Amino acid sequence: MKFSLLFALVLTTTAASAVDYKTQIAPIFRTKCYACHSTTKKVKGKLALDDDKLPEQIGAGKNIIPGEAMKSTMFINCTLPDDDADVMPPEGKNKLTAAELDLFKAWITEGASLTGGGAAPAASPAAAMPVAAGGALKWTNTEGKTIEAEFMGLQGDSVLLKIPSTGTTHILPLSKLSPESQAQAKAAVK
Repeated sequence: MKFSLLFALVLTTTAASAVDYKTQIAPIFRTKCYACHSTTKKVKGKLALDDDKLPEQIGAGKNIIPGEAMKSTMFINCTLPDDDADVMPPEGKNKLTAAELDLFKAWITEGASLTGGGAAPAASPAAAMPVAAGGALKWTNTEGKTIEAEFMGLQGDSVLLKIPSTGTTHILPLSKLSPESQAQAKAAVK
């Protein structure tokens, strides 16, 4: 359902969030931040990123300022050079990838919602996978919804797709793509 929502949101002009906290942002926090910022392990710098504690970090004057990624301390610290004393994660350990930073930035810019966006109108299915203007390809999910995005690579069992109009990179499970789009992704890496 959330994958369908992503496709629908990219194709419409609704105000709903295209980046989903639970499926896209929380996994980044768990793998890249929890070693130092979780109540289940340890809490450094009074920054706990557990789902139940994260709301305390979001808001004006806090570590994550909705709609203002470039003013959000947490995002800024993740983009600092490795030799900066405030860079997170420190000492180059488990650094966020460019795709993860893109998602994090988009999530904050879209309002840092912890609950996701609202429903969007369904998009019409695509008949084929032709190349769109600007080198983007048409990608279809298992429900027939389509987006135009640039193939950025495969990451495990997921595909990285960049939306040209926003510059945002999304990580989507291959299993959520139609068989044709899965084949298109696999062919693109050869």
